[in-house]
Amino acid sequence: MTIKACHHHGFTVFDLEKSVAFYRDILGLEVVRISERTNLPSYDAMLGFDDVKLQVAILTHPVNAFVLELFQYVNPPSAKRELKNNYIGSSHVAYEVEDVDEVYARMQQAGHDAIHPPVDVVRDGQKVARGMYALDPDGISVELFEEYSDVVKR
Repeated sequence: MTIKACHHHGFTVFDLEKSVAFYRDILGLEVVRISERTNLPSYDAMLGFDDVKLQVAILTHPVNAFVLELFQYVNPPSAKRELKNNYIGSSHVAYEVEDVDEVYARMQQAGHDAIHPPVDVVRDGQKVARGMYALDPDGISVELFEEYSDVVKR
């Protein structure tokens, strides 16, 4: 097998400061660093742009060390597009939480939305989880769920 491990998940965002606040203050990730990346020919080559300038935030989960990377393109500027889960190439990250209803309440209080409030996930007549797709400041889907039964194996 060629993959050694999952290293990180990344999202391009429009406003790094707002996105960091969401993932830090609402979801509880910890900021490792925020940095600027510019004048790096390797980034120009890898990303397919000339003179790439990025603002980058690296966040991690305090317990399981999951890494989330947020990119704000300064040059070329981050560009908005329609985000729908059924589009080819769409992506989401999923976090297991202790109380999805409590997270939803905190999100609403902070002015954030979800596709739908939390719902019970029922498979084969059994409730296996309670979950929702939250929307970050850019409308990126973030799955949040309480797992009652192993949702991967069921």
